[in-house]
Amino acid sequence: MMEISQFVELNIEEINRKITDFNNNDQYSAVEIKKYLNSKIYEELLTNIERQEIIMTEFAEMNYVKSRVKELANRHIYYYPDLLNFLKQYIFNELNEKIFDNNIIRQVEDTIFNNVNIEERKLNFIANDFKKLLFKSLFVASMDGFSSNILNVESGVMTANAGDSAQFLFLSRAILAGYNSSNVDVRSSRYDAIIDYKGVLLKVQVKGISSDVVSFKDRDRGGRGIDHTHERNRGRRITSRDCDIYVAVDKQVGICYIIPMNIIDTWDDQSIISVNTRELEEYKENWKIIDNMANGRI
Repeated sequence: MMEISQFVELNIEEINRKITDFNNNDQYSAVEIKKYLNSKIYEELLTNIERQEIIMTEFAEMNYVKSRVKELANRHIYYYPDLLNFLKQYIFNELNEKIFDNNIIRQVEDTIFNNVNIEERKLNFIANDFKKLLFKSLFVASMDGFSSNILNVESGVMTANAGDSAQFLFLSRAILAGYNSSNVDVRSSRYDAIIDYKGVLLKVQVKGISSDVVSFKDRDRGGRGIDHTHERNRGRRITSRDCDIYVAVDKQVGICYIIPMNIIDTWDDQSIISVNTRELEEYKENWKIIDNMANGRI
């Protein structure tokens, strides 16, 4: 059997074109390939400043065009998403180093205050608080959100851990907001947390999101040896029978979309598969939903 390093080198263009084509490969599965390439980029690039400079020089010669990152990944035998994440983080780190002088913060603050139609004396009342929050928020933004997988945990494990992190992010936010909230440890349960609101128990399902898309449908089961077309492996629609509230947690910044499931029940099957967060603005950080649900107002 061919060594995985040789196999990946021979097939890197196909891997970066569509790695799922290797799910049932006779030699190495997509999971094994991802694991190998993840270790490779960590050992060769993330811990080697000299090699980082080589990659960044080549990317500069490509005029930092995102569509050419795959070309760079193929040239150096890296998994495209891994290299894309490295390049983004490298530039975010440079931005972070340069952004935090008081003058820039002041310019941003002045731009905002000068372009809102609010009386100056009213704005001055909150100016100091706003500046402190602006500083913190810009810091998070300049780091590309919360730190993620800095220990290079294997992707399959990290996916499960990221799901747990979203759950605990929500619980932390809910407790900080004053709600009596508890985790549900049974993984087969259709809900992840419980809120006890003045004696009314609300079941909450929590999902982490890393893009602007929310799905009210479970993922299909996949992987080697699993028939994803079989009914029992198809993802189920999430309904109010499963939970009272669905919370989508933005894993980059911790924003919570608190969504009543009885509202989503009225949507058709196609509409719930991929919902842009723009369609859910009324539920964004809307913690009053919990009170309304507990009191039957929704």
